[in-house]
Amino acid sequence: MKTANQTLEKRKNKVFIAVILLLLAFTFSGCKPEEEPVEVEVTYATFEETVASVKKTTVLEDGTEVPLQLNFWYDDETAAPYYEAAAVDFHNRYGVEVICTYVDEVNYLEAINEANINGNGPDVYIASNDEVRKLHLAGFADENSLYTEAFWENHYPAVTKSAMTSDGKQYGYPIYLDTTMMIYDTAVTGQPGSFGSITDFAVNFEDETNTKVIFRWDIADPFYDYLFLGNGAEILGEYGEDTTVFNVNNESVIQNMTYYQSLHEYFSMDVDTSTYEQVKAELTNGTLVYGIVKTDVLEELNTYGSAYALCPVPVLSDELSVQNLSVTYAAFVNSFSHHSEYANLFAAYLSYEYAENQFGLIQRVAVRSDLERADGNESVVYSQYCQSVPVPKALENGDFWIYTEICFKNIWNGNDVVTELNGLQEKMTERLK
Repeated sequence: MKTANQTLEKRKNKVFIAVILLLLAFTFSGCKPEEEPVEVEVTYATFEETVASVKKTTVLEDGTEVPLQLNFWYDDETAAPYYEAAAVDFHNRYGVEVICTYVDEVNYLEAINEANINGNGPDVYIASNDEVRKLHLAGFADENSLYTEAFWENHYPAVTKSAMTSDGKQYGYPIYLDTTMMIYDTAVTGQPGSFGSITDFAVNFEDETNTKVIFRWDIADPFYDYLFLGNGAEILGEYGEDTTVFNVNNESVIQNMTYYQSLHEYFSMDVDTSTYEQVKAELTNGTLVYGIVKTDVLEELNTYGSAYALCPVPVLSDELSVQNLSVTYAAFVNSFSHHSEYANLFAAYLSYEYAENQFGLIQRVAVRSDLERADGNESVVYSQYCQSVPVPKALENGDFWIYTEICFKNIWNGNDVVTELNGLQEKMTERLK
C-alpha cells in the first residue's frame, strides 16, 4: 500500500512533467516561422478606391458648391489630342471635368511656379524627367502616391522608374518617351550591324543620281552625340543626380571617341551648320540613306520621299558599344493642388489606364510595358528605350551639356581626344564639387 507521502510525490511529478510539456509547447510554437503577410495585388481598381468617398464638388469662397474641376497644363501642342481625349473619357467615367490648357511659355516651369503663387496653379502638369529633381526641391511636385514597387515592376521598364526617381523616391506618372534611333532607306540598303557597316557602305556605294547623302545626324547636339561615349562613361550615377560620379576620360571612352573622330573622314559634316531640320529635309526628299533621329519621325514616316524604317542605333564595332539617352515625359501632381486624390487618379489615368490609345492618337510611344504594339517601328523604338539611360537630372545639367557640346565639337574637328576628354573631366569635376 502506497503511503501518503508517495502519493503526494507522484502528483508533484505529474505536475512537473505537465509544466515541462507546456513550456516545450510554447518553445516549439515560438520557433515556428511567422507566416509572411499576403501582399494584395495593386491594380488600377485599387487607385479608384482612393477617390470612392471623395466628393465631386468643391465649395467656392462665397459658399457656392460647384462641380469639381481639375486644371491640367502641358507645353507640347502636338500631344494635345491624347490629353483632350483622355480628359473627356475621365469625365465620362468619374464625373470630374479636366480643363486642358496648352501653355506656350519659354519658361514653362516658372509659369507654373508663378501660377502657384497666385493661387491658380494646375492640379496636374506635364514635365520631362530631367526636371524631376528641380521640381521636388522647389516644392511643387508630389511623390507618386499610387504606384507600389510591384506595380512599377509589372507595368514599366527599369529605365522608367530610374527616370522618375530622385532622392530615393518616385515623382510623376510616366506617359511617353523620346530617344534616338537609326533610320535607313530600305530601297537602298539594309539594317546596319555596326557603324562599320555604314562606313563600308559609304566606300562601296555608287550614287548614280549623285543626290544621296550617306549618313547624317545633328552633330552639334550632345543629345545625339552622347551615344558615342559608350558604356564606359559614368555620368551622375544610376538616377542621374549623384554628383560624386563622373568619369569620361577612361580608356573605354577614349577608344569610343577616337572612333567617333575617325568618322569625319567618311562623313564631312560641318558641326557649325549641321541641324536636325537638315536631317528631316533630306528624309522628306528621300536623299538620306542613314540617319540618327528622334522618335518624332514616327508620325512622319509615311510622308518621307522613300521607304524608310527604324532600327536600334548599332554598336560602333564588335569591341565598341554605344549608350543611348532617353527622355521620359510624365504627369506630375502639383503640391499646391486642393484636389490631390483626383489629381493622382487623372495622372495615373494618363500614364496607365488610357495608355493603349496613345500611339493611335499622337504616334507617341507609351512607356507602359504590358501593351500590345502592332506597329513594328513602335516596337523597335520601345526596345531601344528599354536599353537606354535617362537624361541626367542633376541641377548642374546646364553646364554639363555646354561643356559636352564643346568637347564633341573639338574632337570632331580634329583636336586631341585625350586632351579634350581630360578637359571635360576637369571642368565637370570642379563644377560638381
